[in-house]
Amino acid sequence: MGEFAQFYCCYFLQSVEHRQSFYIGSSPNPPRRLRQHNGDLVKGGAYRTKRSGTRPWEMILIVYGFPNKIIALQFEHAWQHGYKTRFIKGEERIINKKNSGSAGRNIHYKLALIRQLLNHPFFKAMNLGVQFFNSNVTTLFEQNKFGISLDPCYENWNKINTSENALSLSRYDLKRLTVDDLSEISEQNKDLVSHFYNSSIKLDELRMKRYTERAMDGVLTCGLCFIMYNYTSEDESLKPLIAFCTNEDCDFLSEVSCLCRKFIAEEVDERDKNLVLIPRGGHCPKCNTLLEWTTVIKYSSMLKEISRK
Repeated sequence: MGEFAQFYCCYFLQSVEHRQSFYIGSSPNPPRRLRQHNGDLVKGGAYRTKRSGTRPWEMILIVYGFPNKIIALQFEHAWQHGYKTRFIKGEERIINKKNSGSAGRNIHYKLALIRQLLNHPFFKAMNLGVQFFNSNVTTLFEQNKFGISLDPCYENWNKINTSENALSLSRYDLKRLTVDDLSEISEQNKDLVSHFYNSSIKLDELRMKRYTERAMDGVLTCGLCFIMYNYTSEDESLKPLIAFCTNEDCDFLSEVSCLCRKFIAEEVDERDKNLVLIPRGGHCPKCNTLLEWTTVIKYSSMLKEISRK
């Protein structure tokens, strides 16, 4: 899949004034992209979001956790073309043709597509998350008009969330929004998106700083096979991918391959072990913290890249 991106998401915009106008896109920096769509930044922004009367746009949710741009674009394209995407079986498609009128532009349909795509094995293996910035949209997602059951793993791993102080437009008269209303809604939404993104980036930076300092200490010992390796060495054979625990109070580390085998053994029945290549995750052998496999691999890959510089 190539190098891991620090952050990449697909986003869903809704016009504040014209609630039946939507836009789906992808970005490594959703706050900046939102500003482009709203014209706060001169460069950028799609032609469709520049149409008269559609601004400002509200970023009502993001699907995040994509390992790189290519996979995010695959999800984006499938979300935009739910009537024909290979990620949804023909018999399970809610709409089967492009010109489906208002049905294809309905927010319930757009939210149902998220459920269907997240259920596909390809995307499910990535532990993607959904973050809502509008509580009214969260309610619509939970209503699940088309009855698309979401794989229990998303609830088990707490991957569907709504931002604290998420917007609710219920208190506004959407037919008579004032200039002040539009500005208030836009600013609150921008703050919510920025807070989530900045918090995610800061957490990554703090963890990578801690992992890098530990890796550069010298000789390290795998907590599972007890083989020693050394990231300060010029010998690449002594620098395998290393897995760390995300609990800042835990000093567990191991070779990625060792932890992978352990998680697979814990996750599946004996008869299925040879069929599973990538685990969803598991518990830290030392402190029992729940670790997502995609998160483990992300930090391991980023550390490996740092060691090559």
